Amino acid sequence: MDQFSKSNEPDLLSRADSKSLEDLSQELQVQQEKLLDLKRQQEEIERRKRELEELNKKRQELNIGQKSMKERLTRAIAILENAEYDARKEIEQIQLTRQTFADHLAAIELIDPNKWPAETIDDQLTRSLSQIDHARAVYTQARVRIDALSGKDIEDDTNSESDEDSEENAEAYGVSFGELVKRGFALSLPLIITLLIFAFIIAKK
Repeated sequence: MDQFSKSNEPDLLSRADSKSLEDLSQELQVQQEKLLDLKRQQEEIERRKRELEELNKKRQELNIGQKSMKERLTRAIAILENAEYDARKEIEQIQLTRQTFADHLAAIELIDPNKWPAETIDDQLTRSLSQIDHARAVYTQARVRIDALSGKDIEDDTNSESDEDSEENAEAYGVSFGELVKRGFALSLPLIITLLIFAFIIAKK
């Protein structure tokens, strides 16, 4: 009996050891699977962390960009509103000046000395000259703005017409331009002669 027991003891130990190895192997496999799960969880957590960091970065960029553009656009709108207001006022002034010029032009064009009665010619001349002076004052006051709008001195275009205007004005009062030249020379002749005599005397000395 004792011999039988002794002969079976190695088999029992062998089975026990084999079972223990299987258990250890299974436990190891379970632990490895848990470790893989933990690793996958860690990777998922890190991926989620990166996503949250990226979302937070975009949110910060959005807040900064939103604030910056709100300030810029608000300031730009204010500047444009002021410019629009100034432009409207400028347009109103231009329209008012243009209408004023048109009214003065219409009044000047109505001046016709040939149609004036002889008994009222003095009053008509005084009134017409007053209209011309008033138109000239308005024109002079607005000339700087007109030059700025046209980009040049508008008087440059009228200088070449000054002689023609003089001739037209002379004819409007019933006197030819040539007649005015003759009268001017006749009035200046005594002064010219006096200057020539004075120059001759100085030369003789």
